[in-house]
Amino acid sequence: MVVRPIGVDHFSSVRYLHATAVRCATCDALSDEEVAAFVRLVYSPAYADLLMQEEVHGGWIDEELVGTVSWHPAGNNGSTISLGGIFVRHPRIGIGRHLLALAEAHARQRGFERLSACTTDNAVPFFLALGYETAARGVRTLADDCKLPVTFMRKALPPLRASLH
Repeated sequence: MVVRPIGVDHFSSVRYLHATAVRCATCDALSDEEVAAFVRLVYSPAYADLLMQEEVHGGWIDEELVGTVSWHPAGNNGSTISLGGIFVRHPRIGIGRHLLALAEAHARQRGFERLSACTTDNAVPFFLALGYETAARGVRTLADDCKLPVTFMRKALPPLRASLH
């Protein structure tokens, strides 16, 4: 898998991936109405605005976009980076783990101390297995007509080790 930044030219592939991933992976976590609201948002012009607020990277196998991860600095004292989401086309083969490791490495290299994530219930075990802890449960409003039940998670990042010369 090759990981590279996502640009506007890839938004069509991103929309398809995000809509498909949510339809397939969240059937036990979201209601049909919540999934439908998210898919409507994904295919709306507002979704491009949301994507452009984050740094988005995609994982590609050949010409297929198989996963994305996005992040942005959290609105606190600058010590936390917030994951916008991890979406994968083929779950349980390491794509999400690889993309999350990329986001964590990015955060450490830039001096962030913590990562926060907002996830649907189906992904909580994934984050717990990778050292995240549950901070709270609540609702994330993505748009006026798209409110999703979520779990807020966090993880302290180990400091970047200084190289010895």
